[in-house]
Amino acid sequence: MGNNEPPGLLGRLRERLTTRPCVRFDPVEGTIVHVSGPLSVRELPVAAVRRVEAGNRDDASYDTVFLFFHADDDLLAVSEHDKGFAALVDALGSVFPGIDGWQAAVPPVKYQLTSVDLWVRE
Repeated sequence: MGNNEPPGLLGRLRERLTTRPCVRFDPVEGTIVHVSGPLSVRELPVAAVRRVEAGNRDDASYDTVFLFFHADDDLLAVSEHDKGFAALVDALGSVFPGIDGWQAAVPPVKYQLTSVDLWVRE
């Protein structure tokens, strides 16, 4: 099974019981699946996404970059530290051209907030 294929029934159950945040793209359903904790799963259809933004948040010793997927009535935030983040960026590169530039949200100066639009639906 490739990285972009959805897991089987047992894999989905294990995914939903995880304690470490993880994210993946489900090409069959056309959704971004984000698991932020045990039994905390959010799915966002890529067809509903209107804008993809990269931004950062200051942590104690480093900046963490997030991808924000904006939909009409929803917002999904995915951290660069979530398991599967790199695979998600690779998988969505053809859907949202420019998403691979997410590192542009790393601020040139520590503890400075940065926001970069990576993709906007026309």
